[in-house]
Amino acid sequence: METKKTNRLERLKKDPSYFITEVIGDQLWQKQKEIAQSVADNERTVVKACHGPGKTWISGRIVLWFLNTFPDSIVVTTAPTFSQVKDLLWKEIKHAHNQSQIELLGKVSDTRISIDAGWYAVGRSTNEPTRFQGFHAEHIMVVVDEAAGVDKEIFAAIDGILSAGKMRRLLLIGNPTDPSSYFAERFKKPGWNKITISALD
Repeated sequence: METKKTNRLERLKKDPSYFITEVIGDQLWQKQKEIAQSVADNERTVVKACHGPGKTWISGRIVLWFLNTFPDSIVVTTAPTFSQVKDLLWKEIKHAHNQSQIELLGKVSDTRISIDAGWYAVGRSTNEPTRFQGFHAEHIMVVVDEAAGVDKEIFAAIDGILSAGKMRRLLLIGNPTDPSSYFAERFKKPGWNKITISALD
């Protein structure tokens, strides 16, 4: 019985789509599965997408996958404004957490899930780089929603968060509205797994 539980946990860690369907009880379309698996397999994932393909929806569920399958993990989420953090990304996180068919760990509030002192997810606005200091964990992930609107100084602070840890993950996702943004430039850089969702998809 113990072996079965261990094998299931290992699958949940390696297969976020399995976590989302079997634990939360949601269904994904192919591009959402691709994004989730990219985060599992790659340290850095960047996704450019049109409006309306469910990119914030999948980002919220990836947050819950990471937090619930990696003990003592920290997830930091952000977006260009605090209202986007609270009313878009964290709305999805709270809904999925509360509606999960299997009870998830932690107590959820407007922009935080607390499991233990060093095991939590939090939402931060991007007006001050200092808001991204002091996060240290063996397993750490940063999710940036609407990433085209986030300043380069914030990404420098995020790099600091990801400079340590056994498992590090960074997901940038958004609409590439500004070709000169840090977000858009990542599509020309090595070391990133790049995903595009077009209106045709």
